[in-house]
Amino acid sequence: MQLNSFSTKRTARYISLGEPGPEVQHVWFCLHTEGQPLSDFAAQLVNLDTPERLLILPEALSRYPLAPGGTSAETSETAATWFAPESLLPDLADLTAYLDALAEQVLAQCPAGVPVTVLGYGQGAAAACRWLAGGRIDYERLVLYASVFPPEIDRRATLVALPDKPVTLVSTTTDVYTPEAAGEGLLQDLHDVGLNAQLRYVSDGPLTLAALGAAAEARPE
Repeated sequence: MQLNSFSTKRTARYISLGEPGPEVQHVWFCLHTEGQPLSDFAAQLVNLDTPERLLILPEALSRYPLAPGGTSAETSETAATWFAPESLLPDLADLTAYLDALAEQVLAQCPAGVPVTVLGYGQGAAAACRWLAGGRIDYERLVLYASVFPPEIDRRATLVALPDKPVTLVSTTTDVYTPEAAGEGLLQDLHDVGLNAQLRYVSDGPLTLAALGAAAEARPE
């Protein structure tokens, strides 16, 4: 028995908070964590949803159903993961091609040179780093929230390949995340590879503009 691979087109999904257009002043690409429905992720970003800011929330390509939260099947939701250990390299290639194509389509409908921020949450932080390390998008800054890198991914090699752009690490003050997600180790790794990085803390719940650095976003002249 031999396991083979075959490349084919497939349909991806994403949520858009706001609409692309000439009035957009900031674009954010926001990558969810493993097993998180997009609607839940969107609820965390409610403070970022302003008229001048366009939020794009791509869904990872490996979708699966979550168990219903109650007795009715109508309460079931769909979740997704960015990486599978047994297919890591193909997943990384698919991730980069998918997000590059989505970003190209979205940015083509926005003003030229609009500032781009990339936000990765949990496993989405690793996905964001792998995308930016190998992709074509020109971004202004990277925000990593409660970052988790799967053991199959070489974190240091990924960080070395990142463009020289500012990185903001965001950690929660609650105890629900692993020590890795606390951020200190990742902060040291970012500094070791020569990237400008800072660590901020938030409480549980919707992410604040200040913690993500969005409060400092200046309006273009």
